[in-house]
This record gives sequence, structure tokens and C-alpha cells, in this order.
Amino acid sequence: MSDSEAKEEEKPVKPEKVAEDTGKLVGKGLQKAWNVTKSFGKGVINTIDKSEEPKETTTCPHCSASVTPDSNFCASCGKKLVKK
Repeated sequence: MSDSEAKEEEKPVKPEKVAEDTGKLVGKGLQKAWNVTKSFGKGVINTIDKSEEPKETTTCPHCSASVTPDSNFCASCGKKLVKK
């Protein structure tokens, strides 16, 4: 073993330095996660804003759930809708 390797092994590890370095790494990871979350949220909002206007709805005669006029079956109860 060389003298420089022996000196490196003899250096004591300071818990404060380890904690500081770990805290910095965790902080960077949290910041990246927060940025991804914000971007995702903005994407969801943009998608909602660009969505179509709500379709007109009618009511299922069997369960009173809202259904679109072009539906053949109720999405809630599954019964066949009678076309008028």
C-alpha cells in the first residue's frame, strides 16, 4: 500500500459533511420531482382547456343517469336506451 493510500484511509469521515452532501442531493432530487409535477399539472390543465365543449345530454329512463343522445346503452346501468 502506498503512503497516499494510507493517508486517505486515515482521514476520519465527518458526519456533518456527509449529512450536508446527502441533503444537497436529496434537495436536488426533490426539485427535479417538483418540476416534473408542475409540468404534468400544466399539461393536464392545457388538455382540459382544449377539450371539446360538453355534449348535450339526456337522462336514462331506467336510472336517471346522464347519457349522450347518441348512446345506445346507459353507461351507468347498462340498459338499452329507447330511441325517440
